[in-house]
Amino acid sequence: MQRFLTLLSTILFITVFNTNTFSQTIVKITNNPTLGNILTDGNGRSLYFFTKDATGSSLCNDGCTVIWPIFYTDSLIIGEGLNANDFGTILRADSSKQTTYKSWPLYYFHNDSTVGDIKGENVNGVWYVAKPDYSIMLMNNQLVGHDGISYNSNYQPGEEVIQYFVDDYGRTLYTFTKDTFNDNNFTAHDFGNNKVWPIYEEELGSVPSVIDTTFFSIIDVFGHKQLTYKGWPLYYFGQDSLRRGYNKGVSFPSPGVWPVAKTNIDIPTGIEVYNLEIPDGFSLNQNFPNPFNPSTTITYSIPSGGFVTIKIYDILGDEVLTLVNEEQNAGNYSVLFNASGLASGMYLYKLSLGNFEQAKKFVLLK
Repeated sequence: MQRFLTLLSTILFITVFNTNTFSQTIVKITNNPTLGNILTDGNGRSLYFFTKDATGSSLCNDGCTVIWPIFYTDSLIIGEGLNANDFGTILRADSSKQTTYKSWPLYYFHNDSTVGDIKGENVNGVWYVAKPDYSIMLMNNQLVGHDGISYNSNYQPGEEVIQYFVDDYGRTLYTFTKDTFNDNNFTAHDFGNNKVWPIYEEELGSVPSVIDTTFFSIIDVFGHKQLTYKGWPLYYFGQDSLRRGYNKGVSFPSPGVWPVAKTNIDIPTGIEVYNLEIPDGFSLNQNFPNPFNPSTTITYSIPSGGFVTIKIYDILGDEVLTLVNEEQNAGNYSVLFNASGLASGMYLYKLSLGNFEQAKKFVLLK
C-alpha cells in the first residue's frame, strides 16, 4: 500500500506539472521574488525540507507523500553554485530512494500548481522551502542527553518532540543559561574550552520565513565573531561531533544548563543583588531610565525567599516575555531589561512571589 501511494503521488504530481524526465534530474538555484535564492528542479519547481527529518531519514511516509511527493533521480545534474558533495541518496522505509541536500531529504509540494509557487513554506510550521544558504534552520526532534536519557522541553526525563534551531546541516545549536544579553560568559580568552562548546561563527544568511531576522546579531568574542539570537550567544556541543540530529549537550554538565536554542526563548538578563541588607517588605520600583531605548533597569526587594517571576505585558495585557523566573533569597535585586526586539509603546512589568503581586508601567521609545 505504501509503495502504491508513493507511486500514485508521483503520477499525480507529474500530471499536474506536465513535466519531462530530464527536468527532474536537475537541482539548481532559482531566485524567488519572495524568498530569494531557493532550490528547484530543472523546471523551476520548488523543493522542500521537512523539519521532522531529524536524522536524515524521511518521516514523511504513506499518505504524506501524496501531499509531499519525494524528489529522486539516479542521474543528478548539479546547477551552478551548488556543491555535489552536499547531495546524497537515502533508502526510504518502502525501499524506494530519495535525494538529499545537506542530509535534508527533498520533497515537492502537491499544492504548488504553477512553476514558482512556494505554497509549502511554513505549512504546519514544519515544511520549508529548501535554500542553498541557510545559516539557521528548524528541526523537530527528541532530546537525548549524553547520559542516554530522553528529556522533555523542561529538561526532565520524558518523551517529547520539540522544535529548535540547527545549522544548515541539521546540527544542534545551544544557548548557555549563565550568559547575559549579547555577552559570552563561557569562552576563555585563549579559546581553551572552545572544543567543549564551540561558538557558532557563521554570519546570518537565510532563515525560515517564520523567524524574525531582527533578533539576530553578531558579537565579538576575543577577536572571533559569534552569532546571537535575542541576545543569546549560540554554540555547538563538542560531543555532538557536528553530527546531524545529535543534542547530547542538553544534559551536560546537568540537564538544562545548556538548553537547545528555540524561537520562543526569552531575552537574557543580568540579575544582581545590589544591597545585602534584608528588606522590611516587598517593593517593585520604577524602572530607570523611563522612557528608555532599548535598555532599562528594574529594581525590587523581597523580604523572604521564594520563586520570583517578573513578566512583561503589552498595554492590552497580553504577556510578551518572562524577564525573571527563578528561586531567589531575600534581598534587593536589580535586573537589566533589553527591549531591542520589541516595538515602541507602553508596557507593564509585574513582580510576583507567592501572594504578592505588583505592576508598574514603562515606555519604550525608539
